Amino acid sequence: MQPLPIFYLNQVYQQLSLWECNVNIWLRHNGITLEQLQDPYYQVSFDDYQRLINSAINLSARPDLGLHVGNRISINTHGMMGFAMLNSSTLKQAIDTLKQFINTRTPLVRVNIHETADTMVITFQEVQPLGVIQQPFMDALLVTIAKLLQQLSPHSPALCQINLSFPAPTYWQQYSALTKVPVHFNQASTQFILTQTLLTQRLEMADPSSFMQARQWCINELDLLNGQQSLSDKLYQYLLPSPMPLPSLSDTAAHFHMTPRTLHRHLAQQQSSYKTIVASVNHHIAKHYLSQSQGSIKQLAYQLGYVDVTNFRRAFKRWQGMTPSEYRQQQKTGSEI
Repeated sequence: MQPLPIFYLNQVYQQLSLWECNVNIWLRHNGITLEQLQDPYYQVSFDDYQRLINSAINLSARPDLGLHVGNRISINTHGMMGFAMLNSSTLKQAIDTLKQFINTRTPLVRVNIHETADTMVITFQEVQPLGVIQQPFMDALLVTIAKLLQQLSPHSPALCQINLSFPAPTYWQQYSALTKVPVHFNQASTQFILTQTLLTQRLEMADPSSFMQARQWCINELDLLNGQQSLSDKLYQYLLPSPMPLPSLSDTAAHFHMTPRTLHRHLAQQQSSYKTIVASVNHHIAKHYLSQSQGSIKQLAYQLGYVDVTNFRRAFKRWQGMTPSEYRQQQKTGSEI
């Protein structure tokens, strides 16, 4: 995983300060300074990103930290992407801008859009399993984007429903209060549902000239980031949507115009391997299957390429810290709230 920008973590710091937590302990414990936290060009590894968020939740004893961080993020915090969205002519143009340039703000999710005659469905997909920070990260992302859409069109809010792919947490009632729309947990995907007829109305702050300038800045920023993307990231993004069973090492190497030996060497230089990436993809697919399908665990194991279901159970417990059956029951219990 490529290094992650730190600007949203500065909002975590601000929220901890608002709650009068000892932010100096948080900084010192994680080996980071306030100057680094406020540097818009400073980046941290995914492991450090996880540790900073997790320790902030532990310090504050507030599992709902992500919701509050998302609620305090202003449109300016989204940089040039936010500026381009603010100057968009319509909500549809703003959402297309979000889809195209969200990786300039965070590489952890991608945005997909599906339209019908009546609705637009925005789906947020994790680029890799987020582990212990899935809940706070997605909380912050969803609240801040819901706020952004409402800010762009305050008199005709198009957002009408939010679906979340994870179980309802203990603080589930806060979601509707912050987003102003019904929120449904344990759904097939994490999505925003918007009313199609409101997406083409001209926005009050539309400024085509400013939009084009900001969009060009976003294009330049995205080109720079794509040049920095690691081979491991590219492989993960290639394998995740691939049909099961996943492509072999030889087929994957051919897709990237390499020999298997060259691919193996490049991954080793990044302290990764094809086997590790495949395991990460299988983990992501298995979690989604167990949460959303009533199919058998044996069927899942075979789909993932395991001849022996016992080996799959052992692998899943190594990934998740619990057996597939225990994980499915945990998801089911959460959905009953």
